[in-house]
Amino acid sequence: MKVTAFEIKRALAEKHYRDFFMTECKSGSTFFTRAGDMKILDALAIRKSWASPCFTGYEVKVSRSDFLRDVKFYTYEEIVNCLYIVCPKGMIERTELPESVGLMYYDPEKRTITTRKKAIYRKIEYSPDLLLYVIYSRLDSDRIPFYASRQEYFRAYVEGKKDNRELAKQVRTKLVQDNARLEGELAAVQTFRKDRAEFEAIKQVLQKHGIYGWRHGGVAGELDRALSSSCPVDIEEIRGWLETIVGRLKRIEERGKENKEGQE
Repeated sequence: MKVTAFEIKRALAEKHYRDFFMTECKSGSTFFTRAGDMKILDALAIRKSWASPCFTGYEVKVSRSDFLRDVKFYTYEEIVNCLYIVCPKGMIERTELPESVGLMYYDPEKRTITTRKKAIYRKIEYSPDLLLYVIYSRLDSDRIPFYASRQEYFRAYVEGKKDNRELAKQVRTKLVQDNARLEGELAAVQTFRKDRAEFEAIKQVLQKHGIYGWRHGGVAGELDRALSSSCPVDIEEIRGWLETIVGRLKRIEERGKENKEGQE
């Protein structure tokens, strides 16, 4: 499985979530440092402690050939308390490194970092130029973390374009489903409000004619009792109208109970 420097740096950032962590950390100013004296750490972690601070530097290697031809990273010990080489699992053996330099393995399947060889802690005089670079880098809001350059970032983005499209498809599907569910809930609420308003209107009419539902089995009982008493000649028409009202009242009451139970 091919491993990228970005993946390793991201795993290092997770490992140092309690510390200050930055990538592509230079030992000083690009313009004022003499040619050949510039040191660039792939990553730097600073333990936030006044009593026992620790600057841990990381050199990331994702290919065997890169490790074999690079000899300058040994000088990075001058600016950090601990120096580690981080590579894909098994790519470098601990015996290939100086005693003071540590070795960490990255497991691409678990996406985790494990220490294969512990680095020796060295007391150093912290470089003012390095500290200034750290401060200035924190003020650089447009810097893309974990990448050496914007070109590297966009290359990684293009390579992951397929995954990004799949993620976008899943998000779009979930949004459509949630939208349909919310529209259904909104329609139910609107129907309930309409029925509730109609119920209140009918209730006012009944109360106007002395039907309050306090006796004779509630509103339906009082209405039935009123309809059973002597009425004008067009009693059948009025009875039919009132029976329709009673049916609608029952349906509204049942729906009100269902909505109340659903909210509880």
